[in-house]
Amino acid sequence: MIIDSHVHIKGGDFFRHQFDPDETVKMLDAAGIDKACVFSICLPSWESNELTRRAVTGREDRLIPYAHVFPLEGDVAVESLRVAIEEWGFRGLKLHIGEVPGEVSAETFLPFVKQAGELNVPVLLDCIDRPDVLKGCAEGAPSAKIISAHLGSMTDQFMVDQFLGICRTYDNVWLDTSYSSVPWKIRDAVRYCGASKIIFGSDGCAGYYPASIEVAKLRAYISCERDLELIMHENIRALVFG
Repeated sequence: MIIDSHVHIKGGDFFRHQFDPDETVKMLDAAGIDKACVFSICLPSWESNELTRRAVTGREDRLIPYAHVFPLEGDVAVESLRVAIEEWGFRGLKLHIGEVPGEVSAETFLPFVKQAGELNVPVLLDCIDRPDVLKGCAEGAPSAKIISAHLGSMTDQFMVDQFLGICRTYDNVWLDTSYSSVPWKIRDAVRYCGASKIIFGSDGCAGYYPASIEVAKLRAYISCERDLELIMHENIRALVFG
């Protein structure tokens, strides 16, 4: 069993690509992935969640919907998140620092991280090399389940080390392995934090970035079958459905 914790229906790349859900399922099949947590970003909260809902409809056996909110919408975002989780059955929340203009801090995201904790769904938070934001959210919302994307940093192995320290320190923080240009840090993450704190994600996008690449990276650095079971499906299943 493999559950991919990080797949885009609409991406955050320069061109803001949108990805066909049927092609997304084919991408999962090609990589040997059974299910994926999917979301749309770079849209207003309601629009992104509607896009994800349409993508998942009829594909519920393969695609697990995550909500997305644009924090500057305030109460509108709060209500959009409530509807997505309580009425539409979404199973998580995606937040991305790169979407918010100007200076951001943990305070920008804390209301939604806390709300996700109250709704008992995990938060996939892309901090983009801002360990202070992850630490602030972990401390400010101790009941939330926070997954830091890309081991905290896609490209900077020394920045990853800062995120490893946070993950090891806070019980409510996990790291996902998605789209890492320093994939040897996956091995360090398991050694330092333990396999129970690491979650497989690909950042996969159908026709743009195959999830199979990230599966290969994980298997290249982690050989222990028990560790792979935890990373590839048990940890995320417990957070999403536990």
